[in-house]
Amino acid sequence: MLLLGVLNLVAAAAYSFVLYEVDRAAIMAGIDGRLRTAVLAVNEMASDEYHARIIGPDSIPKEEYRRLQYRMSRFADGAGLAYVYTYMRFGDEIRTVSTSATRREIETRQEVPFFALYDTAPVELEKSFEDGQMRFDEYQDEFGRFRSLYMPVTGVDSRRYVIGADIDLRIVRERLAGALRTAINVGIGIFALSMAMGWLLVDRIVQPLMRLTDFTRNMGQRNFEPDPREIAAMNAISHRRGDEVGSLAEAMTAMIARLQRYLVEMAAATAARERVEGELSAARDIQEGMLPRTFPPFPERHDVDVYAMLQSAKQVGGDLYDYVLLDRDRLFFVVGDVSGKGVPAALFMAMTMTLFKATALASEAGPDEIMARVNAELSRDNAGQMFVTAFCGIIDLTTGAVAFANGGHEAPFVRTADGTVTRLEKTRGMALGVFEDAEFQLAHRQLAPGEALILFTDGVSEAANADDDLFTIARIETALASVSRGASARGLAEGLADDVRVFVGEAPQSDDLAILVVRYEG
Repeated sequence: MLLLGVLNLVAAAAYSFVLYEVDRAAIMAGIDGRLRTAVLAVNEMASDEYHARIIGPDSIPKEEYRRLQYRMSRFADGAGLAYVYTYMRFGDEIRTVSTSATRREIETRQEVPFFALYDTAPVELEKSFEDGQMRFDEYQDEFGRFRSLYMPVTGVDSRRYVIGADIDLRIVRERLAGALRTAINVGIGIFALSMAMGWLLVDRIVQPLMRLTDFTRNMGQRNFEPDPREIAAMNAISHRRGDEVGSLAEAMTAMIARLQRYLVEMAAATAARERVEGELSAARDIQEGMLPRTFPPFPERHDVDVYAMLQSAKQVGGDLYDYVLLDRDRLFFVVGDVSGKGVPAALFMAMTMTLFKATALASEAGPDEIMARVNAELSRDNAGQMFVTAFCGIIDLTTGAVAFANGGHEAPFVRTADGTVTRLEKTRGMALGVFEDAEFQLAHRQLAPGEALILFTDGVSEAANADDDLFTIARIETALASVSRGASARGLAEGLADDVRVFVGEAPQSDDLAILVVRYEG
């Protein structure tokens, strides 16, 4: 009812306002039309010839002026006007050359004489003398408050005079006040009628809606456990009423039934999801346990510095890194990226890491042969048709000589001791796990003391920000070059990761990310 009352009040007020504005416009149009008619009539009474003879205070005989004033007074009185008049300007002075007089002025003999100075002339009157434009005006002077019309006329002698007509603003206000009272009375009537009709409608609608509200509130308090009595009441409303309220009651009972089924299903799904999340958490712990995470890994050695990091896009991922001393003077290292994400990628990653480490430790083979043997094992019985890109190498810690092979992976960067960044050439070799007999090219690079190999996965180069812009290889090179000279392996890896993090911002991580830095100290 409060809402209905507000709406009806607004509607009634709006209707009253519109009605008043329409009446006001009609009243003002009628008054302005009367003023236009008046100035045209005065133009006939005080002709151009009359104004052409006026050159000073003695231009018009007093008797002629009195006769004209008498005619104009009778006209103004009959037309309901306060004054009609004409003015002429001589220099900077405006003079009255014809005017009507009110009955009071005639009885007290206070008529305005011919050629009287009008020293309180309104601004709009002076403008009409200046530009010859007809104007309406509302003003107050010694004679009262008026709404006026000024009509400039150019006489036969090319001089300009202004014909004017005034209507007392009290008459205008009285008519407008009457229109306002009418509009308010109509608005009150509309408001009362609307409220009476609205009460009948609201009473019919509100009672069942209150029942529906109580039903909904009670269901929420009972965690959507049904009450047979309330369900029966809702069914009664839906069967008894064929309107929207009945449809609402029927929809609510159906919705509650579906919601109860959904809650049961959601509880089961939540329990299943919690079991899966627990299993994924355990898998993540296992996966992280497979990766070497103790840095520095060889604290007793001063000829090599190694640091690595891995960030999975999901709980478990498919990126991998590993390193192991084959003997006192040789270090094997590998970085890889399994196709896909999640549990399948994690399983394939674990198998790949195990094969690389086992193959490297069990033979004296070079990186190309290690890559070929791992590829043969991964390709055999690969039902999931998964593959992994990988880059592996062996560094001789006595000389800094690096032998490496590439299986479809991003070529790593080399950063010299003075901060110069270059990139290794990308050698021939395809992703592992596709063709069992794939061959891999062996290549070599000599590292000087202080130079570092920076290996990474495409989670670095293809990290995307909120605008879907990629980090790119060029930004990797810039990030590595900006790290301070003499930075450790950890400083290089974390500096690159920080630049990626700043670039990505609040955008979610889209792919697994792995970085491995091997810095030869000599």
